[in-house]
Amino acid sequence: MQSNADLLRIENPEPLQELYALRPFDSLLLSFCADTPPGTSVEVQARVRLTDGAFTGWFSFGVWSPFCDRHSKSAQDGSAKMDTDTLRLADGRRADTVQIRILPTLSPAGEAPRVRSVTLSCRDSARPKAEPPAPRADLCAPAPCYSQMVRDPAIGNVICSATTIAMQLNALGENVLPEEIALNNYDSAYRGCGNWAFSAAIAASYGYEACARYATLDEVEEELAAHRPVGVSVHYTNDPANEKLPYLEGAPCTTNGHLMLLCGFATGADGRRFAVVHDPAAPENASVRRLYPLEQFLAAWSGRVCYFVRRAATPPAQRFAPARLRAALVPLGGDVYALEAECVTVHFAQGEGFPRAVAAYISEERGEKDADCAFVYGSVTPEGNLRLPGYAGQRAFVVTDRGLTYAIE
Repeated sequence: MQSNADLLRIENPEPLQELYALRPFDSLLLSFCADTPPGTSVEVQARVRLTDGAFTGWFSFGVWSPFCDRHSKSAQDGSAKMDTDTLRLADGRRADTVQIRILPTLSPAGEAPRVRSVTLSCRDSARPKAEPPAPRADLCAPAPCYSQMVRDPAIGNVICSATTIAMQLNALGENVLPEEIALNNYDSAYRGCGNWAFSAAIAASYGYEACARYATLDEVEEELAAHRPVGVSVHYTNDPANEKLPYLEGAPCTTNGHLMLLCGFATGADGRRFAVVHDPAAPENASVRRLYPLEQFLAAWSGRVCYFVRRAATPPAQRFAPARLRAALVPLGGDVYALEAECVTVHFAQGEGFPRAVAAYISEERGEKDADCAFVYGSVTPEGNLRLPGYAGQRAFVVTDRGLTYAIE
C-alpha cells in the first residue's frame, strides 16, 4: 500500500520495525534521536521494497554515539547504494516501502542505549517540487552568529555543519562551542563532520527533537514562524562568471557543498525579497548575518535538505550529550602544559588529519555564550601534552572527540 507521505517520524521504535509506506522515491534520508550512555552506541539500518515488490539488502546509517568511534558504512547492491548518509536507488528504480531495524551496543556494565525516534524523509528526483514560489511573509528567527573561519585553523574550513548546529542549539538556550559539535560528530569513515544522520543525532543528544530531512519552502517557513532557525544545505559561487554553480550575490566564497542557517525572509525598500541567513563561511562573526537575494538563495538550496531542531515535547529524563569536566593546566616549561582532571594527568592522542583534541583559551570575553568569545588555539605535543602560546591563566577548553570537554576556569 502506497502513502502520500514524504516524511514519517516513528516514535519509540522497536528493534525491528514493521513496514512503512511512503510515496514512491529514489532517495531516502534517515535520522534518529538517541540516548547513548558512555560505552553504548546505536546503529540504525534500513531496507526498502521496490515498486516491483523486491527488497533491497539492509543498509546502515552508521554507528553513532558522542562517546565512541562514529562511522558510516557506505555499501551498494544491484538496486541501491548507501552513499555515507543517503540511500539512493539505481537509475530508474523507485521504492515505496521502508523497514528499519536497530542494532544497539550495550556497555560493559549492561547499560543499553535508547532510540527515541527515527525520521524517514524521501523524495523522487523526477517529481516536481510542490511548494510556493516565494515565502508568504517576512519573518525572522533569532540566532547567534558564528563564523567557522575564526575557529581552530586546523578544522575551521570544514566545520560548516557543526557551526550551523551550534548556532541552532545556542539559539535554543544551550552553550556549546562549534568544536564540541564537530569533534563529537566526526565520522571516521567519511572523514568529516557533516553526516546527515549524525548531525541530527548530536543535536538530539542535548535533549531535543532533531532530524535531517527534505523540506519545501512552506515547511521551512512554518519552522521560522515558530522562531526556530533552520540549517540548510547549499552550493553556490560568488563569481558571476562561474557557470557551474548557482551565483549568490554577496556570498563569501565558492563552495560545492555547504551548510548555513536560514533565519528568515525580508523585503527591501524596492520590493526585492531576500533570505536572511547566518553564513558560517563569513570571515568573522560580525559578517555572518547576510541578506541573499531570494531567487538566488532558492537556486543554491536546490537539494532542499535541512536540519530541523526543536524542543522535545517530553525531554528525556537524562541526556547523554558531550559533557564538560573541570580541569587544570600545569606548566611544564615554555608554552607547554599538562592537563589534570580529578587528580589524574590526561594525555591526548594526535589525530591523523582531523584532530582528536582541540585546545584553546579565551583571549577576549564577548557576548553571552562561550562561542561568542575570541579564542587562541593551541596544539597537542607528540608527548600528549598541550602547547598554548601566550597562555596566562585565561579560561580555556580542551575538546575531545569522545564526548568530553575539559574546562579550565
